[in-house]
Amino acid sequence: MTTETATVTRLNWSTLKYLATSPKLLKWRTTHPQADTPALRLGRAIHCAILEPEAFQKRWVVAGQCAAKTKSGEPCKSQGSLCWAGEWYCKVKGHAVEGAFPVTGEVEVIERDEETLVASCASAVAGHRVASKLLKGGLAEHGIEWTNAETGIACRGRLDYLRPSEVVDLKSTAEETVRGFTRVVTSRLYYAQLAWYHDGAIAAGKIQSDAKLPAIVAVQTVEPYDVVPYRLTRATYEAGQILYRDLLLKYRDCLSADVWPGIADGEIPLDLPNWAGGMNGSDYEGGNW
Repeated sequence: MTTETATVTRLNWSTLKYLATSPKLLKWRTTHPQADTPALRLGRAIHCAILEPEAFQKRWVVAGQCAAKTKSGEPCKSQGSLCWAGEWYCKVKGHAVEGAFPVTGEVEVIERDEETLVASCASAVAGHRVASKLLKGGLAEHGIEWTNAETGIACRGRLDYLRPSEVVDLKSTAEETVRGFTRVVTSRLYYAQLAWYHDGAIAAGKIQSDAKLPAIVAVQTVEPYDVVPYRLTRATYEAGQILYRDLLLKYRDCLSADVWPGIADGEIPLDLPNWAGGMNGSDYEGGNW
């Protein structure tokens, strides 16, 4: 790893998770952070509105309609994204006045329809009997630091919500079913992330070793904005624990040898899933299964 990466004092999950793809990707991401996206920005807004509602108005502003006029003299109907002297302008060439700038720094911009969505999510969580209790009586966006006893690696994490007896994570999702959300938890390694936070909170002395297993409050970002509280089972937690420990051991070895291989050095057999056309005698007929 480069000298810059090797001197990182504490490892967080956002970095370690890339090792599940390859050490090469982890090394790349330490110097090439993933670009921000509208989905990530919206997720941050939802988190802030639910976990830190008193800070939401200070951190987020709603973009107004573009103040410019079209060539025909009609008001522009586009949403503004650039600001100048209290007015908003879109990015259409010639609409923004000279000096108009995107809002940066500690303040972020959301559009009017996004503000409505964020408010709907926050209201849904507040109105849910179980979810609302899971996000009370503790600390929001709480940072912790610890040292992994097995590897000696210094670690850190930022917990969505830390209660005296448990770690609670907030997830916004477009998935409408439990099965769909389970796929997301699996593919995005959320179960390992929660095991990492849970064990980290124990190591940091924030919760007891016999604390409740981590909970997830999932809020839908589509109507009807349903809210589902989940609790990791023992088997799910242990699977996450095995995964993050394995990644830590690989990270330690890569760091020690300063060798960061890609996904594979040789050929990988490519197997189709059982449901693919032609597998197990299944037929494919004009796109219909």
